Amino acid sequence: MLIDENKPFYSVVQVAELLGISADRLRTYDEEYLVAPSREKNNKRLYSQLDIEWLQNLRKLISKNKMNIFAFKIVLTMLYNMSDNEFDKILRSEKDEVWSVLNEMKQNPNYEKLKNYYHPVTY
Repeated sequence: MLIDENKPFYSVVQVAELLGISADRLRTYDEEYLVAPSREKNNKRLYSQLDIEWLQNLRKLISKNKMNIFAFKIVLTMLYNMSDNEFDKILRSEKDEVWSVLNEMKQNPNYEKLKNYYHPVTY
């Protein structure tokens, strides 16, 4: 039997332990709209394997590339306002790890789930 990577299964404590962060930090990521876990009837957060992969990439950007939460939100806003052609052009020209990680994140369902929180600002 194949495991559905998008099926919410893991608790906050399990995911925090797997990522080597505190459960509070993981909850902060949710409250800051950096991940979109599923919710049970009692409002308990549940994470899928794809959520965990998203968070692993987020952690790479934060710990390895020194990107803070505010900067990541700016990057997400920029990505949501960029066409696929523009993104592909940058991806081809920039060979650093940040763009490669962002490309992985863009393929993850969390990218679409979070889109509503990063609407372009209109003046």
